Formats: sequence, structure tokens, C-alpha cells
Amino acid sequence: MRGVSSPRFETGESHEVIREIEMNSNTASTEAGAVTILNPRGTPPVVELVPLAPRLDGLDGKTIYIVDVNFPDTEGFYEAAKAVLSERYPQTTWVVKSKSGSFFEEDPAFWAEIKEKADGAIVGPGHLDTLGPAVIGWCAKLEKMGVPAVPLICAMFPDMEKQTAVQKGVPHMRITYIPYHVLGVSAADSRKNLEADDPVSGKPVLQEIVDGLTKLVTAEEAKTGVLERPVPRLLEPDTPANLQRMFIEKGWTDYLPVVLPTEQRVAEMLKGTSHKPHEVVGKMAPCAPQEAWTYTVEQVAVNAVMAGARPEHFPVILAIASTGQTSLWSSVTSQTRMAVVNGPVRREIDMNSGIGALGPFNEANAVIGRSWTLVSKNLGNGGVVGSTYLGVAGNALNYSNLLFPEDEEGLPAGWEPLHVEKGFKPGESVVSIFAGFSLINDGHLKPNPFHQALRKQFLKIEPFTFYKGMNFGLRAVLLASGGALKLLVDEGFKTKQSYKRWLSENLYKPEEGHPAEHPADTPVNVEIVALGERMLPVCQVGEMHYATSTSVDVWR
Repeated sequence: MRGVSSPRFETGESHEVIREIEMNSNTASTEAGAVTILNPRGTPPVVELVPLAPRLDGLDGKTIYIVDVNFPDTEGFYEAAKAVLSERYPQTTWVVKSKSGSFFEEDPAFWAEIKEKADGAIVGPGHLDTLGPAVIGWCAKLEKMGVPAVPLICAMFPDMEKQTAVQKGVPHMRITYIPYHVLGVSAADSRKNLEADDPVSGKPVLQEIVDGLTKLVTAEEAKTGVLERPVPRLLEPDTPANLQRMFIEKGWTDYLPVVLPTEQRVAEMLKGTSHKPHEVVGKMAPCAPQEAWTYTVEQVAVNAVMAGARPEHFPVILAIASTGQTSLWSSVTSQTRMAVVNGPVRREIDMNSGIGALGPFNEANAVIGRSWTLVSKNLGNGGVVGSTYLGVAGNALNYSNLLFPEDEEGLPAGWEPLHVEKGFKPGESVVSIFAGFSLINDGHLKPNPFHQALRKQFLKIEPFTFYKGMNFGLRAVLLASGGALKLLVDEGFKTKQSYKRWLSENLYKPEEGHPAEHPADTPVNVEIVALGERMLPVCQVGEMHYATSTSVDVWR
């Protein structure tokens, strides 16, 4: 494995590069003529329309649950909601109750309780990224159970919630929007938000809630049936220049030029696997509460062609796609994703695990990483700003993601490569997926013990205590050069597991409300991957957690 420099193009040359690609292709068209290409989009599921449940004839004598979706620091909102509704409708029983688990985890027992004990429900508030779609989903579930439900959504991404309502089969869901701020807001200020006007409709929030529960269901709201969303295999023929522009305007690219996926190019890509073109590879969603699209081997091949990949790269791309892990997770926190390749395939396709492995210096690393971005956009319905992508600042790592092979040969004796740790054999080719945010660089040039210096880096990462009543503990990754690993061995860590045990015992950082001593049930999960030049002691620590591993060999 080695680093291979990519060609350099000056500004303005990219069109000429694409034109040369088109002129050199073995198609029957010319640059000025029409070209027929395959559609890069995945297949959305058929939507079963859910009619709204019958509405109430009034609120007097009724029991209405106000559903706490279990997001931290929102207690003031629920206190205010119960108080103001009880004052205005004293003949109604208002029950504030929290679902269990995180906001996007199922809680069948809770929904069954609402069905049994309540006449209606108010669910929310849905704010920020994945919480809004989750609230819409829970309301759709209640409507299907025959319980009238009103989602309360913070007016930040209204298009996202409306689209999610369509995906859940309730296109006319009665959404009430409230001013954005919810987290850490006092009961008094939360009351002001509830007594204000809906920022989207301009109507009073409290009246919209009541109308949502009591106004008669219209004919449109009562519709049943299915919503088909077929995806044609081929696009309408057009010139290469027009097709490039269309891809950009539709958001089907990373806004860099792509290789147009003609039938011949896609057929050539399919030679990289023994699997049939129409075999389903998997499904992918922009985030857990949103819908997942399915895709076939051929549809993955289309996006691999667009990214500039070659047939020998295709099994790795298929393996990544088969995990269903999007590289464009829809979160306001501008996340990134990482994939680590192990086994013989690293050498077979000349990947780079040495100097510059995380940069644009190797063809296989670059095009496989870019393929993941295009697969996430086109097959997983991600990357639509304000709808299926909500990263406030965005993340430049999303262009090609963090994708590289582990330097297995640079591991010290006794240190297992990542895929072997995960239960695979040394001779298997495997790709492992990580999710997270960013990396922190570190170079060890001081005389203090290296493992203590690294400990300081790890302690900069906050333990992941995102949901009420749940503690995921510290989740991190260490990308270490051979020189850095040698220092750890010299300091007494003869195996990777011995170093991991030390980290588990020494990385607990007490926070307000948590015990000062390390509780036995607080996890510390740090994965260690060898990467980069083998002499210098350099490393990167990242807020990345391990998601899954899968075989590349099964996709050959």
C-alpha cells in the first residue's frame, strides 16, 4: 500500500476534464449529442396513508396525555404546558408522562397505555434535528391506533416535519409550531411560548392544539390507500453538459463534477462483483426517525461510477452500502463518519495507510470515500439541506469521509488489528464503520509518559450523556502511528487489551450530579487503529464510536 498523488486541476479545467471523459468513452454519442444514463436515486418505500383518528366532541371530561419525549433540560416546558392548559380547561384531566428510552426508541407499552387511558395526546416538543421527525412518527403511530394526536414542533425546520408526515402516511397531520427555544427554558418563559402565536401559521398556539384534537376530520384527512413513488431506471437523454448541470441542480452530487453513469460504465462496474444487478443490497435513512430507502447492486454501481471508482473498488463500496450506515447523518451537530478497511483487499486495490492516508492522496481511499457520500445522498435520501441534512456548520470531512485501511503491518506484536478484535479472521477483508464528530491531532515531543499525555487528550472528549436516564459513557477512537504504538509498548502495554483496560480505569471524569468515583457500569469504549508513518509518535484522538463491521469478501 502506498500514497498515490491525484491529478491537479486548475480552476476552470474541470469542464474540460469531464468533456475528455465523455469523448474518450465508448458510447455512441458525442459531447454535443444526447447521452442516456442511469438514475442514481434509490427506491423510496410505498407509503400507506393513515387517516386521522376521529376527533373529540370537546375537552370537558376528557383525559389528554402530554407526552414528554425524554429529552434533557425540558422540564420547564411540561410544567408550563400542564399549568396553562389546566387553567383554561379545568374540566379536562391533563397528564404529563415521559416515554422510556431515548426519543427515537420504541415504547409499545406506553402507546398501549395512552390507547387505554387517554382520549387524546399532545406529543413534543420536537426541536432540533432528529427529534422533530421522531415526534411526527409517534403521532402517526397514535393516529393509526385511533388516538387523536397533536405534535408540537419548534419552528426551526418546518419543511422537514411536513416531509416526515408524508413519509409516515399522514400528509395532513395537524402540526402546531411553537417558538424555537425549549432547552433550559423556565416554566414562565415556556408559558409565554405556549401563549404566543404559531410562527408558521400565525394562529394562537393553544387554539391550534385544541383545534387539532377537536375539529372534525375532513375528507382529505380521512383518505386511505397507498402512495406509490416509483423511480425510473433511466433518465431522459440529454447532452453531457446538461446532465452535469441537472445533477447539480437536483442535489445528486457533492457539487463537484461526476462521471456520467452510462449503461456501459455501469456494466463495467458490475464486473467487480458476482452479485446480480437487481439484488437488494440494503436500506439507508438520513437518521433513525426518518424513512429508509432501499437500493440494489446496480443502483450502488451507478453512484460508484459517478464517484470515479473502478470495478476493483466495488466490493468495498458494496460492503459499506450493505451496513445501511449513512455518512450524512441528519444532526445539527455537523457529524462525520469513518470507515476502516482491514485484510488483503487493502493491498489488492493499493490503498494508503501511510503518510496522508486521511487526505486526497490516494485513488482508492478517495473514490471509495466519495462513493459513500453519493450513496448516502442518492440511495439513502440524505444531504437535503433543511430537510434530511441539518448540520448547522456542515463538515468538510463529508466530501470523502474518513476512509482508510488500517496499517496492520505497523501494529506491535501482540496487538490485534481491528477486524480480528471484532471476531473476523486475519485473512478476511472487512470494513468497519464509526460515527462521530471530529479528530484532535497530537504529536508527542515531550519527555512525560506518552500514555499520560494521551489521557489528557481523551479527557477533552465529554462522556456521552445525551438522554435522561441514559449514560453511554466515553466513546472515542485513537488513530496511532507505529511510533506512537511503540511508545505505549515501551511504557508497559504489551497488548492492545492491556492499554484498553488502563484507559477504562483512568478516563472516568466525574460531572455535576455524578459520583466522584468511577462507577462499574459507566463504560469507556476506545477503539485503537494503526495508521500513518511508523517512526514518528503521532496520533489523532476522535469523538468517534464504533458502529459495525461487515465482510468485503461476500461482495466479491
